[in-house]
Amino acid sequence: MKTDRQKIILEVISGQAVATQQQLLELLAARGVRCTQATLSRDIHALNLVKLSAPGGACYGVEPASAVGSDARKLLNIARLASLSIDAAGNIIVIKTMPGLAHAVGSFADKLEEQGLVGSIAGNDTILLIIKDSAAAQALCQDLRDLLFGEKEIGEKQAAQTADQ
Repeated sequence: MKTDRQKIILEVISGQAVATQQQLLELLAARGVRCTQATLSRDIHALNLVKLSAPGGACYGVEPASAVGSDARKLLNIARLASLSIDAAGNIIVIKTMPGLAHAVGSFADKLEEQGLVGSIAGNDTILLIIKDSAAAQALCQDLRDLLFGEKEIGEKQAAQTADQ
């Protein structure tokens, strides 16, 4: 329920400018999601949502990945909620995200520091991960699917490594 609600929150704010918590509550209610202001406030904090400058005034958006820093667990949470699909084609992995969230998911992928990862490019809703060879791309693609769509967690050693960066 919480994960579904948070995913809908990201969909709402990526699809339109939302200036206030009250407006967000109303938009959620229109989608059949009922929650209290206190629950919404906790979700906003958990998703690292901040008020960003936009034409017409400030609106909610995902905190830039650089501000989240090296907190691998926060990046994983954002990546799980924002990712829509992951596919490999040769030595390239393509990750599709909700609009405006590719940079946050790309930052998560970069923090993994996979051996075969040569580089990444993030647009608005698509990330390209360039891998040294197709076998490594297939393996990383499956690992990413497990992390982002499964129940797999970042290993303790890997979490410690990303926190040290």
